[in-house]
Amino acid sequence: MIFLPDPNFAFVLLAIAFMVTIFALLAPGTGILEAISLILLTLVGFSMANLAVNTWAILLLVGGIVAVLLALKRSESSYLLASSIVLLLLGMLLVFKREGRLLAMDPFLAIIVSISTAAFIWIVGRNTAKAFQQKPQRNLDKIVGQIGKAVTDISKEGSVYVGGENWSAESETLIKKGSPVIIRKREGLLLKVELYSESSKKKS
Repeated sequence: MIFLPDPNFAFVLLAIAFMVTIFALLAPGTGILEAISLILLTLVGFSMANLAVNTWAILLLVGGIVAVLLALKRSESSYLLASSIVLLLLGMLLVFKREGRLLAMDPFLAIIVSISTAAFIWIVGRNTAKAFQQKPQRNLDKIVGQIGKAVTDISKEGSVYVGGENWSAESETLIKKGSPVIIRKREGLLLKVELYSESSKKKS
């Protein structure tokens, strides 16, 4: 890993590690992202151990990533998220040090990576957080009382088409394929149905 002690490479690695970590924390799933994040953060730690660093900037980094996650998960404030991103970027830019220079890495690289990181958090981070915070708006129980059509013969098992979808269904009496049915009850993804008629409609 001869590239790890290079501040430019370490800076890019740090940015990628934080982007993957933020996405993994916002959208937990199979564990693949979490594993990649752990590997990247380990490489970042190795880089820091082999480069001169500003200890106080590490505190900015930690505070920045915590602030970004809190801003994405708990607040709709754009100002808070923007402030959190600035805090994170300051930590990233100043964590590595070089004698006689404010930035240890190439300034052009620092600008490109900083803009990319900020854009990723602002666009991908916000959209991901909103998607996972949204509660399902569809009320499945509204299907009860609706009229559907038997896709197959229905007795102890069968299938009906209702509400634009096929559902598994069962009935206490035999219902022939193609017959209209009325939904009486929903148990998970199984519908309890009856043959539809004017009398069954009055029972609703």
